[in-house]
Amino acid sequence: MLKKNYRLTKSKDIQQTSMRGRSFFNPLFVLKYRAASLVEPRFGFIVSTKVSKRAVERNRIKRVAREQIRSIITDFKTGDYVIIVKSKASGKTPTELRASLSQLCQSSKLLNL
Repeated sequence: MLKKNYRLTKSKDIQQTSMRGRSFFNPLFVLKYRAASLVEPRFGFIVSTKVSKRAVERNRIKRVAREQIRSIITDFKTGDYVIIVKSKASGKTPTELRASLSQLCQSSKLLNL
């Protein structure tokens, strides 16, 4: 679980980032980024029922994505991020999900490395 100061908690913030944010794509994920004058980056995760009808599967994917982001959260530029999971992510192993999300974060050039 991410600390509260790293979470997008208001649906208005998630919606604005989803609508107006800069998009980066991958076969399994979409990363939306919106610059904001914040001290720390904030993240939101969206996994719709189109990904899987089973809540257990959707929650598993969210847990894996959150854990991957938590491990590299200090490397991100400040701003708001929304990670949207695509339907192809259903049935993938946690290792494949982590690798795909890491690759997306590195290719988007939003990491301070």
